[in-house]
This record gives sequence, C-alpha cells and structure tokens, in this order.
Amino acid sequence: MSTFSIRIFFLFVILLICGAQSQTLFAQHSSLSDDFEDPGSITNWQRFYQAEDWPDMMEHLSISDGMLVMMPHTSGWYADYHAPFLFKEVEGDFTVTTRLKILGRKGELPTATWSLSGLMIRAPRDITKDTWTPNKENWLFLTTGFADDLGQPVFETKTTVNSRSRLKLHPNTLDWVELRVVRKASSFTLFYRYESEEWTQIEQFNRPDLPETVQVGLNAYTDFYSAGRELMSDYMRYNTTIVTTGNADLKVLVDYVRFE
Repeated sequence: MSTFSIRIFFLFVILLICGAQSQTLFAQHSSLSDDFEDPGSITNWQRFYQAEDWPDMMEHLSISDGMLVMMPHTSGWYADYHAPFLFKEVEGDFTVTTRLKILGRKGELPTATWSLSGLMIRAPRDITKDTWTPNKENWLFLTTGFADDLGQPVFETKTTVNSRSRLKLHPNTLDWVELRVVRKASSFTLFYRYESEEWTQIEQFNRPDLPETVQVGLNAYTDFYSAGRELMSDYMRYNTTIVTTGNADLKVLVDYVRFE
C-alpha cells in the first residue's frame, strides 16, 4: 500500500470515529429535551439549591397543562447572589432552545423590577453552603422580562467571570418568545425569535474558562432589591435567607426546552 493510500485509510478511520462520537453526543443531547407533557419529567431536572445545599428560593414549581410553571421568591443572579435555577449537565457543543412567556402572579405583567427568566449556562461547583467561598461564580445567560423600568420590557444578557458580572439590556416586546444559546467550543452565541419571525442574534460571549461539561437550563428571579441593604451587603446571608416580605411578582410559563 502506498504512503498516500495509508494516509487516506487513517483519515477515513478518524472520520468514522469522529462521526460515531458526534452521533453519541447528538443522542445524549436530544434525550435531555423536555416538552413538559409529563408532570413526572420535572424529576429529570436538577435543582441548583439541592445540588449545592442552599435554601430553595423557588416558591412554586410545577408542570400543568403542558407547561412548566415557575414562581421565584425575591432573588437575583448577579455576582455572588443566587436565584432559582433548573438544569441538566451537558457535555461538548450544543444548541439549547426554549419557548416561554413572562407574566405577573396576579396580573398580565409583573409589578416588581428585575423580574426575568430564560436560559442559563453555568460552570458546576463541587461545594455546599458550608464550603462556599466567594468570587468563584462563572456563568452566562439570556433572559426576558423587566429590569429597572417597568414601562420597558427587555432582554437581559449577562456574563459573570469569577463573580464579576457584566450585563446589557435590550428593549423587546413582552410576548411568547423563543430563546436560544449555541455553544461551539468557547463561543456562546445568544438568539431570540418571536412567533413567525427569523432568529436574531443578540449577543456573543467568548468564555474559554467554562469547562467541557456545564449546567444548562432555566433560571428565574424577581424583586432583587426587596432583600434590603442589610442582606445585600452580605452574600452568604442573602443566599441563605428566604425573603417573603417583598413584592416577588413573577410567573413564568415554559412551553419546552430542547437540546441539540
């Protein structure tokens, strides 16, 4: 066999191996999807508070009429502050898409500032609240809802490196919307799409620090500042206190989460 033939043979073998690996990852990712038709599928999601032994900041979580319903307590994802997060661990490159709608608990719209929900990607931490140390949070997300102006719905894009958060607010229309995050190596590209429209890219983050396997799923947070200055001056106290005296006013309906 000639040198050229040997090279072609080994190239063919490598392509077969890569193809098999890609098919395996495709099957793994597809199996993570959830259309929320089965109320029991909620047990297939990991809960952030359980994974790291924090108090549960989700006041209500259920699957009803083919929808996931989330209603968080006063909370917020920023720096070392925590909020509710449902996730599945995903390896390698992926596309995750969700369709959701933001509501108030008693009315059509939230009445509390910083009421948002969407897709979040986070680096796992092998800790509990008893072994927690600050300045180790690494994540990014794309959410929809209201920020500090209840007259203007927004998309919020945020990236956090070692608990230092940078965010951008983008005006939007509050309705059913699809959100999408595409990972390719260290690149994370964020998209949104309204009914019958094309996908629009809203942000792209380069995060070479994020590991091969990350937590991917849904977050929800509301009424961030009702915790008050005393709690907000102490990350640990904030993250271990369930605030019930504020104006938590967010209800999230999620139609599906699909992985590719």
